[in-house]
Amino acid sequence: MKRLAALLFVVVSACSGGGADKVIGPAAVAIVSLSASATVVAVGGTATITANLLDASGKALTGRTVTWASSSAAVASVSSAGVVTGVSLGTAVITATVETKSATTSIVVSQSGPNCTGVTPISLTLGQARVLSGAERTTLCLASGAAAAEYVLIPANLSTTQVGASVSFISSNTQAASGPPFIAQASSQSAAPAGLAASRVPFATVSANAVSSPQSVTGRLPRNLSFERALRARERDMQGGMRAARLAARASISAQRRAGGRFVPAAVGTLPGTPTLGTLVTLNAQANFACDSTKAIKRVAKVMAVSNSAIVVEDTLAPAGGFTAAEYLSIATTFDTLIYALDTTAFGAPSDIDHNGRVVMFFTTAVNQLTSPSGSNGVIGGFFFSRDLVPPLVANAEAGGPCAGSNFGEMFYLPVVDAAKKFNPFFTDKASMLIDVNGTTVHEFQHLINASRRYYVTTALVNDEETWLNEGMSHLAEELLYYKAAGLTSKTDLTFATSRTLNNRQSIMDGYQVDNMGRYNSYLLAPESNSAYADNDDLTTRGATWALLRYSLDQSANPPATYLRALVNAVTEGIPNFTTVFAGIGGFVPAMRNYLVANFTDNTDFGIAAQYTHPSWNFRDWLPHFTSNASKFPLLTRSLVSGVQLQLTLPAGGASYVRFRVNSGTTAGVGTVIAGAALSSAVDFILVRTQ
Repeated sequence: MKRLAALLFVVVSACSGGGADKVIGPAAVAIVSLSASATVVAVGGTATITANLLDASGKALTGRTVTWASSSAAVASVSSAGVVTGVSLGTAVITATVETKSATTSIVVSQSGPNCTGVTPISLTLGQARVLSGAERTTLCLASGAAAAEYVLIPANLSTTQVGASVSFISSNTQAASGPPFIAQASSQSAAPAGLAASRVPFATVSANAVSSPQSVTGRLPRNLSFERALRARERDMQGGMRAARLAARASISAQRRAGGRFVPAAVGTLPGTPTLGTLVTLNAQANFACDSTKAIKRVAKVMAVSNSAIVVEDTLAPAGGFTAAEYLSIATTFDTLIYALDTTAFGAPSDIDHNGRVVMFFTTAVNQLTSPSGSNGVIGGFFFSRDLVPPLVANAEAGGPCAGSNFGEMFYLPVVDAAKKFNPFFTDKASMLIDVNGTTVHEFQHLINASRRYYVTTALVNDEETWLNEGMSHLAEELLYYKAAGLTSKTDLTFATSRTLNNRQSIMDGYQVDNMGRYNSYLLAPESNSAYADNDDLTTRGATWALLRYSLDQSANPPATYLRALVNAVTEGIPNFTTVFAGIGGFVPAMRNYLVANFTDNTDFGIAAQYTHPSWNFRDWLPHFTSNASKFPLLTRSLVSGVQLQLTLPAGGASYVRFRVNSGTTAGVGTVIAGAALSSAVDFILVRTQ
């Protein structure tokens, strides 16, 4: 009876009003769209697809029945709830139909990631870093918990023998990371911005908010690294055959000094301890041959200035319009008060084999001539050559023994002003060259100190420092010069505004430190193919080494000079030297590991431990200024998605930054795939939770 009454009520209501009213039903579905938790699943893996429904006015609809279908259930099946399960390799089209409307999405079924059934997954807190060990290195299982989680997995080849390594990953239930930190993805960055290789060639004025490409500036070219690499190689090649000569010179110098005299075997030694202005001396300006006297480039040089620490001499072939005597005196005085004081405080005093208590600064056209008129191979702004520390006791000794081409004195070589562009267009501006001299001398003086102390101060008979560490210390000297000139200090997390635009620091930054930032930027763009300790002298190696040294100094307990002097005074070189000096932060491998993590985690907001930070520089604020996108940090990253194999080949010191997301309530697996060989023990895996 109640049922009949209800039906009658409906009929009466529908018919009232003279038949004008209609039955009002639910709105029709006008649009169906699909969203999937993943578009790639492994065999046996799952993804959930959600159907989003709208009416004609764009209002969301709920409570409708969705019919699901797969174009190939043998590849991927789909349940009535929209859960897709991978069955076999291939692609299936999933269709959702609601009333008369439908939508499709493709699901790719790839090879299986690791099965985490029966494996207790690990769980990290936000900002926690974990070095994987044991079974985790081959099969990593992660539980996200109630909320989604994001990670960066850093495989790092920390081989100390320059051996490369290959590693591949396959995962299940992972997808591309979507949250901060904002980092350039692999697909959007392929090469360093042009011009970051430039070094101590006059800078053009650039805006306060961006660092322009130096190569876009007329006359601004990269430093010729191939020249310096060859120079350092010649030094290391000749050192073994000259040990006996160095020992003999050390004994002779000691004997002469005990007798109150001077050891005068070569050109620099013929100068009085305090020469008068205008004194002439003949020097070998040859840069491409170390010791062969038949290939010497003899140049007569005139003493232009004498200070407490420097003797400035100029090639008599220098073109007119160069530095005046007053300007040379200013250069010598600046060397005393700024360069000499800074470098000797940091690295120690040089030897004094010529017994004049000074360093000879030789301004010669021979340096200008090393740079081609076109600058096709880059610019050479000066150099130090350790052959000048070896006594010239025989006529011709290119293959070993004493060095007939040596000037035998503490000295380095610099270009002259060439206003008329007789040699090339790169050394014409006095004002720029006065700044450039400081950057060059602080760099080359470190090389001089390093070699001379190894030759004559260290009690053991040791080799030259390896190129990567030697150059890293010279680039660190440039940074120290920047701090001094800018009135700033390390470990203050310097931003772009503070370090470059505030208090007229632009010319100081561009003269002494911006090249270090640019080289490090270049390294971050390609960390998988570069290294902080590569056996080369490349731009990216220099940037990575400088940043590694700065990191290691900042993470160590004592003042920087404690460690820099220890590096210079060591009886070993390269990695063993680094390990001994930085034992307080674990030595070479732990320092490298933590440095590589810091390259990603520094100045992020997810609470990372202090050991994973760069205390001196806010690189996330600074480096985007090398591009037009101020939000894009240059570090190259990869994405790890379910069922898609990621293959990597890493040189010694190379690292990759692999980001991925694990959805809430999901357990993800990451497996290491090795083809044909066991996973190298030198490859570390560091996992950091970033969201």
